[in-house]
Amino acid sequence: MRRLALCAALLGVLASCDRGAPPEGGAIRDDRVMMSATSRYDAGRFAGDWVTRADFGGDWRISGFRFDAGRWIEEDAAGGGPRVAQVSADQPAVFTLNYGGFSGSVRQMVVLWVDEGFRTAALSTRDGSAAFIVDRKATGGSDRIAAAVSALEHNGFDVARLRVE
Repeated sequence: MRRLALCAALLGVLASCDRGAPPEGGAIRDDRVMMSATSRYDAGRFAGDWVTRADFGGDWRISGFRFDAGRWIEEDAAGGGPRVAQVSADQPAVFTLNYGGFSGSVRQMVVLWVDEGFRTAALSTRDGSAAFIVDRKATGGSDRIAAAVSALEHNGFDVARLRVE
């Protein structure tokens, strides 16, 4: 029932948006739109466990991650073992993940939006090749999820391609 409510909320947000033309060439993001990081970011409040609630599919899919003490520990959505990256802050709400030599070993991440309670966030790679909506819990918060969808759209993502977990 909760999943149905979340899907209904997302569909409502999507239906009310004027998305214009989708990005070219099958990309999930229109790179002509300027990407902006949230000014609300605080690393201490961002620390802890996060669950992926929606993503765009693709090669990098995670079911969630733990962010703390300069580390990002992610769980592969396909069931692979956890991967650990060292985190270095580049600027507020922008940080680099360094996996230490693995394929896709360095990714720059941007926190596009986070709610006031640091319960839900929209994240993207700096190059726009991957993006996620994450939450502290696996269910609930449909209003926050809808706000995260809006933040992704504002940053040029084709939210019609967003996959709800």
